[in-house]
Amino acid sequence: MGMFDSLYIELDGRELEIQTKRFDCILGRYRPGDWIGGVPPGVRVFFDVLHLGAQGAPVYRTDAEHVRTLTLFFVIAHGVFVEYQVRDGALAAAVIERTLTELRERWSDSLRLLGFLAEALHTKQRENATLRGQLARVSSVVDSARRLRAGETFGAGFVLIHEEEQKLADGENPLEVVAWVLDDEATGWGFGDDSTSPDRLDEYRL
Repeated sequence: MGMFDSLYIELDGRELEIQTKRFDCILGRYRPGDWIGGVPPGVRVFFDVLHLGAQGAPVYRTDAEHVRTLTLFFVIAHGVFVEYQVRDGALAAAVIERTLTELRERWSDSLRLLGFLAEALHTKQRENATLRGQLARVSSVVDSARRLRAGETFGAGFVLIHEEEQKLADGENPLEVVAWVLDDEATGWGFGDDSTSPDRLDEYRL
């Protein structure tokens, strides 16, 4: 099949991968808000017809039983994946053309696009802050594990303020502690982490 890229959508509460050779074909994995290389400039709308089997996975035989057919639309504005739509059935060509035009006009609205891009940027910044917090904690686990392996101790008077340090002091496997840190929802230590969401209606309140 060669190289391809993947667009991810949510359908019936589960994530679904849609493969395409339309773009850079670098095994990129893209979700709404992501920039995609290899997309022509401007607002571009693409569609695909997808067949799902009884288990909800893509199938390539339309004569199989319990096949669900969907028509998917993807909007990429100036390289950014901004929207997808899922329609039941294999739509007629006239309906597809009309939908392509409607979506193109919808995302040609500069205010709509700027609003989406600002929100996507904010989301990416929060994700980056979370990842930085995880990396800082993993780095601390590695450093503490090395100290313990070298025969050092935290000291009788040392206060273990982080749970991962306590786990190491209790003799847990460092790899298990790293895995726990990566799974822990409290990914940050409270420094530079925007943990409170602003009141988006504050400026409108009397």
